[in-house]
Amino acid sequence: MSRQNFSKILRDEVFKWNAATLMGGVSGVRIDERYQKDREQGLMYYCENCKFCHTDKKYFDIDHLVPDKQMQGTGRPSNIWQNAIVLCKSYEAGTRGCNQTKGSANWPPPGVGLARSRRDLDLNYADMHERAPNTQWP
Repeated sequence: MSRQNFSKILRDEVFKWNAATLMGGVSGVRIDERYQKDREQGLMYYCENCKFCHTDKKYFDIDHLVPDKQMQGTGRPSNIWQNAIVLCKSYEAGTRGCNQTKGSANWPPPGVGLARSRRDLDLNYADMHERAPNTQWP
């Protein structure tokens, strides 16, 4: 079974869904009034693990919720749309984005993410204890 990658069309749809979810409100996310217009217009994205929020897609990547190699062992293709998750991405040295620290594991280790390593970029001002990890992960 070959690796299922995300096409540009699917990536765009996943980002739209992520922004729409944020528009409706996400537990553990509080956006400063200065950035509410971006959120309300669907121009802001969030990491589905650490709840890092930003308007620039370069800080995010779309990854497989269930690692692709784990799905290969079942002999069945995954529903690639349902197997997509938006995670923050390390963009510079010294940062620990959820996507890179996840690797081939099922989820990122505790205490990682741009919400912790790049607080200066995070548009979510909720305290860390309010940002419960995603409970939908397997």
